[in-house]
Amino acid sequence: MRQPMRAWLAVVVLWIAAFAVGGCSEYGARAAAGADTVAVTLPTNPGGTARLFLYRVTASKTGERLGVGRSFRVGEGRQVRAVLQVEGLKPASPLHLHLMWINPDGKKAYTKEVQLRPEDWTRDDRRRALASEMVALDPQRGSVELESRYGISPARIEEELHKPEDSRTFKTGTWIVRAYLFRELLLETSFELLPEEAGTPATTG
Repeated sequence: MRQPMRAWLAVVVLWIAAFAVGGCSEYGARAAAGADTVAVTLPTNPGGTARLFLYRVTASKTGERLGVGRSFRVGEGRQVRAVLQVEGLKPASPLHLHLMWINPDGKKAYTKEVQLRPEDWTRDDRRRALASEMVALDPQRGSVELESRYGISPARIEEELHKPEDSRTFKTGTWIVRAYLFRELLLETSFELLPEEAGTPATTG
């Protein structure tokens, strides 16, 4: 096995061991009622912090994230967008991240997964490719940002009507979004998905 690969695997083992010692209950965090953002401090080796929040749309002119919160309404062209930010990492840290969407019945609706290797931090072409998938790496700050989007158009409800009731995924109610680091639960938040309002204008955000 090549030396860089051995070193990368060794770091991964250290990360997993650090979480295994404390367990998810120590390092994982669940959003408190009324809190828009949930955050946690990572193990001291390698250290850093992580935060998770939800928002509705990105302003086209400023790039500002609008509609941060935990209540969203079904609407044409709408999405719920989850953002996981991890900061204070060592340069070229390997990472394995998941963002998982769970519907009101406890079923997994969608999972976005990314596995980062040391060369992803140092190569411009890799960072550009990852950016196109809504994964932003900043090697100078030692930070990574992963965004996952889930469409909440009313058409999805109509599509579900053709499925047996026990296999339907998209529905209103309380949804959960979980962030995992090396398959260990890191952060969890929830949101209410509300029915479409009558006469709601279409939006492309």
